[in-house]
Amino acid sequence: MTEEELTILTRGLSSCDEEAWSAFHQRHFDKLRGLVISRGVAACDAPEIVQGVYLRILRHAKIFRDAGAFDAWLACLVRCEVIDAGRRKGRRNWLNERFQQWQESRTPSVDNATAEKLDSALLKLGEMDRALIRNHYLDGWSQQKLAEQQQVSVKAIESKIARLRKRLRRILINQATISP
Repeated sequence: MTEEELTILTRGLSSCDEEAWSAFHQRHFDKLRGLVISRGVAACDAPEIVQGVYLRILRHAKIFRDAGAFDAWLACLVRCEVIDAGRRKGRRNWLNERFQQWQESRTPSVDNATAEKLDSALLKLGEMDRALIRNHYLDGWSQQKLAEQQQVSVKAIESKIARLRKRLRRILINQATISP
């Protein structure tokens, strides 16, 4: 990339020009993804980190004329985003563990009727969904372990578990309104 092309590209990025962002994405996405993966991030989580880098570029865009300085700036943004993503993940896991401990401490012991209702509700889920619930809540698998097993991101597992909890809640509410 020539000095003039780089100047035009970075000027477009700083002014939120859609064509410049499209050109930047086409030219640099794979490079940024590679930098993220080289820092030890799982390949399935790399696109999310790259999106965070894009936001950093948007917030801190400046005009470059030197390709070396531009590449160094991008590498710095990647490093910062990987570090921050790791911190966010750690906080999220810590909060999730504390929340589960708090729920367990306030949950009374389950009687047979409640256990039967829950078993009945679980049977209305698909086999894969039941396995996910069983592995996470009964076998104590972490969301990280489940994500690795299913080869998806931790965020995808979090979302799926949240959706399954809502679905179970609806099933249990429907059971309660139908039966006396």
